Formats: sequence, C-alpha cells, structure tokens
Amino acid sequence: MKLRFVSAAALLLVWLVALPAWAMEYRLEVTDLDYRTYAAHQQHLENLEKRLDAQQFPTAAVVPGREVQVVADPGYGGKFPAQLVVLPATKHQDWTTVVWDGNPGDTVAFEVKSDMAAWQEVWWIAADTGAGLKQLTLGDQASFDHQRPQVPEVSNDFLANAVDRGTFPQWLAQHAQPINGLSLVVGQGDTLYYRPDSVYAVVKLPPEPRTYKLVIGWVDHSNRGNRGAE
Repeated sequence: MKLRFVSAAALLLVWLVALPAWAMEYRLEVTDLDYRTYAAHQQHLENLEKRLDAQQFPTAAVVPGREVQVVADPGYGGKFPAQLVVLPATKHQDWTTVVWDGNPGDTVAFEVKSDMAAWQEVWWIAADTGAGLKQLTLGDQASFDHQRPQVPEVSNDFLANAVDRGTFPQWLAQHAQPINGLSLVVGQGDTLYYRPDSVYAVVKLPPEPRTYKLVIGWVDHSNRGNRGAE
C-alpha cells in the first residue's frame, strides 16, 4: 500500500510539472463511510473534514471498494478532461482524490460506484458548500414539502433512459440544486446484491481552481428500509 501511495504521488508530481502554464487545476475528493460512522460525526462535520484532511481519521472506518470514475458518455453533459490523475484512498490517505485540468465553463461528470455486494444504498451525502462540509437533503420530487431536494434520488434505469434520449443535462438542471457549480444525483439500484446505488457528480468548472469534497454515508442491505430508525 505504501509503494502504491508513493507511486501515485510521483505520477501526480510528473503530471503537474507537465501541465501548460495556462491550465486550471481542479480536484474532487470523496470519502465513503458506513452510515453509522457518518451518523456519529453528523453533528460535527467540520471536525470530520479536518481529521480527513490531516489524515487522522481511522482508515478502517472507510468503506472499501468504491471507485470514482469520469463518465465518458457525452449524454451526461460532461467533457472528458485532457489530463487526469486518480489517487485512490490508501493506508495513508482517506480521500479518493481526482485531479484534472480544464477550461473554466467546461462540464465534467463523475460517478461514484461499486460492484460490491455490501453497502449498496446511499443514505447521506455531505458536500463542501464553500463554508465547510454540510449535509445535503436527499429525496424525490415529492419530498420536503414539495421543495426539490438538493440531491434527487431516482432509479438508475431512469437516468440511463435520460442519457439515451439526451435529456439528462436538462433534467439535472431542473431537479438538482447546484452547490458552487456541483450538481449531484443518486442513481438507485434495483437489486440489493447485483446493482447498488451510484452517485453522479456533475461539475461546472469555475474561473478559479477549486477542490470539491463529498462524504457519502452508505448502508448495508441488511439495514435497508430502516432510514431514520437510529
């Protein structure tokens, strides 16, 4: 693991040196937690963020097997970055970090996904709103007194159909609340074991370098249907 971390860091350094002087650097940092671990820090997300940044959070508490990938399908409205490096969470780093360069005004789409038959459902998401991590509202269009949630939840099949029809960017603009240019949607899986939830993050690149942060709380299949029970 240590060698893997050093190799990734060296690759990032070489990539940064190779960037043209005009390139703008952006970052997306993601940490995945069991929903109980998230709940234990729910009232003190600013402390959780500090511990993650300082590499003081117990690595064993991070849910394994989650990948952060650039979505190459143009149907999501994103543009594949010319240069990109992914630094996975390791023994020495709890954030999975994606670093890329792009032009202000471009859009880049990411998917947080897993093929593991565990921790299949997204229960909570916190994002950096410009004043530290804040918990976001999740739900469908009928939730929260008919106010649209910050992060809509719909089936993966619905999203796939919108992508095929070319309507995903318009749908996301109508149903998600952007946070500093970051729009999120949860794609809900239709089976417990074979098709877990995904989180789609679509970033409208600002005119200055920026780091986006997401902390996602996942629940295992044995606890499905118990949202809010604890």
